[in-house]
Amino acid sequence: MDELRVRRARPSEVEALRALTRRSMAYWPHDAAYLAEANRLLSLSAQDLANDEAWVAERDGTPVGYYRLTLHGDRAEIEELFVEREYIGHGIGRQLFQHAVAGARRRGCTHLEWETDTDAAGFYLAMGGREIGASPSAIEGGEPLTRMRLDL
Repeated sequence: MDELRVRRARPSEVEALRALTRRSMAYWPHDAAYLAEANRLLSLSAQDLANDEAWVAERDGTPVGYYRLTLHGDRAEIEELFVEREYIGHGIGRQLFQHAVAGARRRGCTHLEWETDTDAAGFYLAMGGREIGASPSAIEGGEPLTRMRLDL
């Protein structure tokens, strides 16, 4: 198996990355209605990949995860971070998160923020994130999202 390679995302990959997101979300115990609504709300666009700090993790030339970072002055925001379901728990999410942290630091950001559902909150706590609040889920009946921050 090849080493993990992290490279810039290409706008032409938007549909493949949206499909990766759907597969990743299906890893968690959500019902079909929840996943259908999450899919409907999925807004990743080719323009997002072109304009933002969007990076793909590849193994054997195949995307196995990605993240997208937006910059807001001294704050960076993780908009998406997803890993193929069969690779969850294999360190790819950790490598992508660390890549995002390094990128935010290079851009002069003093903190990194994101929202997460309860399924991934433990991962982000292990990465050093701390809870700073909550916001309602856009998915009807979904649990509130946890707002998190990592000081850089």
